[in-house]
Amino acid sequence: MRIFLTICITAVLFSACKKDNDSDSASMQGIWQGKWGSGSQDPLYFLKFKMENNGQLQRLDEQGEVIANGTWTLNGIEFECTYTHTGDGQVHKIGGLYTDFDGTIVGTWGYHPSKANGGNIELKKQ
Repeated sequence: MRIFLTICITAVLFSACKKDNDSDSASMQGIWQGKWGSGSQDPLYFLKFKMENNGQLQRLDEQGEVIANGTWTLNGIEFECTYTHTGDGQVHKIGGLYTDFDGTIVGTWGYHPSKANGGNIELKKQ
């Protein structure tokens, strides 16, 4: 009986500690819009992404046309994405902090492999 009880308690503890990536995916899926800045300047320029729950993303221009494709991840509150522009093949990377209660990501962008040598970004879920 003790062995059975120990196994049940262990199973409950492992399932309670398991990270639920589906909820992360659901909260991230959708359109995110904001701004990016160059160097130390405040973010001023248009930035928009369509994020899929499978970790894929598209960067969109102001007319809604796809200008880049890539992937995203969320580890707790740490957001990261990498995308490649369709026109010139430039690869950019973003690293930021995700806040779920207001649906924002604030961080930096860079020229791959860096995620911080380009400037600052702000995104808000639409």
